[in-house]
Amino acid sequence: MPNFKKITLGLLMAAAVSAQAQGMVTAAMGTRTVLKAYTDAEGKSETTALAVKDITFPLKVFEISEAGFVHVKVQSKDVWLDRGQIRIPPESLTVTCTTVDQSSANLTTAGIRGANSACK
Repeated sequence: MPNFKKITLGLLMAAAVSAQAQGMVTAAMGTRTVLKAYTDAEGKSETTALAVKDITFPLKVFEISEAGFVHVKVQSKDVWLDRGQIRIPPESLTVTCTTVDQSSANLTTAGIRGANSACK
């Protein structure tokens, strides 16, 4: 059971990487031709749609918000992209492991491939 705590926290940490986030957005997810760009980390204020063909990948990740939006620069503009619309290889994220008390933690398990690799 202790490994479950580490795995779960590893997943949470990967999903909510802090301001020191590292990694790269390598592509749009699937066959998307347009990505919605936002000016805030919660995705409440949509800006113009970005044509995927006009984006030069990879994009450096500056931050990942708890709401699941990724801070990048596209054509010299700071924007937030929806994490569900882009690809970030798990090996490009820095994850650290910490144990947590399951009884007081609000744990969410998510499918982030490779998120537990730093916990071994």
